[in-house]
Amino acid sequence: MISERERMWRIAGRYSLLGIEMWSAVAVGTLGGRWLDTHLGTSPYLFWFGLVVGIGAATRTVVHLVKTTNMKKL
Repeated sequence: MISERERMWRIAGRYSLLGIEMWSAVAVGTLGGRWLDTHLGTSPYLFWFGLVVGIGAATRTVVHLVKTTNMKKL
């Protein structure tokens, strides 16, 4: 059986990158949409589309992590 300390480190390891993953998804979507807007002249539509797609990807990451986490195995 694993100790309580080891269990806490496993939980911390699993969730430590969540903020970075969420930030990067929103940043890539937003910056990609902004870049496309400047090159295609569609401002601000692709910026907003990229932002929504980035937020959706970040939400998907959180939902996937919550669904796959089994607290009894940690």
